[in-house]
Amino acid sequence: MRKAGMLTAILLSAAAAAQPARASDEAAWRSWVAAGEAPWQAEAAPTDAAEEAKPPFVHWSKRVGPAYPDDSLRSFGRWAQEMPATVWDDTKAAFTDPFALVLLAAAAGAGGIVAGTADSDVEDHFKKNGSNLNTFWDSVGDAGGNPGTHFAVAGAMYFTALGRGDVKNYEKSKTLINALAINGVLTLALKGIVHTEVPNGNEFGWPSGHTSSSFCFATVMYNEYGPWVGVPCFAFAGFVGYERVDARNHDLSDVVSGALIGIAIGHAVSKHHQDRLEALGMQIVPYTDPATNTVGVALSKNF
Repeated sequence: MRKAGMLTAILLSAAAAAQPARASDEAAWRSWVAAGEAPWQAEAAPTDAAEEAKPPFVHWSKRVGPAYPDDSLRSFGRWAQEMPATVWDDTKAAFTDPFALVLLAAAAGAGGIVAGTADSDVEDHFKKNGSNLNTFWDSVGDAGGNPGTHFAVAGAMYFTALGRGDVKNYEKSKTLINALAINGVLTLALKGIVHTEVPNGNEFGWPSGHTSSSFCFATVMYNEYGPWVGVPCFAFAGFVGYERVDARNHDLSDVVSGALIGIAIGHAVSKHHQDRLEALGMQIVPYTDPATNTVGVALSKNF
């Protein structure tokens, strides 16, 4: 009994001593967990703030400029992804624009009229007198009027504006690319449907692709940059049309219709883009934020 009492007293004393130790361990544990959470919370806070500071993504139909102004590569990827939708939107605008429809109808009518009245006379003239342009000028018209050249110029404009953050010319380059794309598809479709021969014996003559692309390019440049740029472009487009006939790569009817088609598409697409930007109330103004040391451009609208 005496030994049992002593053993019980020892056990109670050990239990009592364990309570402060257990409490001390729990306090240490809480302190350790809190210390581990603090750095994590400190790191997470700036990330959350940075995410909140990013501008929200804007759909292409309501956006002016690159999708991600601070990331050219990502903006290019977004533009490539959105291009089919924007081209389709411009296509619908082109085939509902009254002026464009008149020109397209004139292109079809002129093709038939000129083919039946003037093509044979022009062909006889060149058979008797030969070509007026030498091989150098033929190469100038062939290369300068090639749709691939026009797309290369439009692409250079696009990437230059994207890299420099030039919102104004970025939008103009997109207008030009879409217009050239629609004009090219329409021209190729008409060539396949009508399937005429050209004086040099090749197929798919009507309408002239070089001429339609050159006049489409000139029309967009005129509408976007004014006569100082547009008039020289139209002059060169006229030269391309003449070179196509002089080199006997096309009949006169192919060139006349190609010019009307190019003007129709170039006008409709550039007008559609201008109307969209005006509907957004676009005024491009300089933008600075001293708090974040950022500069750029912003859109302004007066109410």
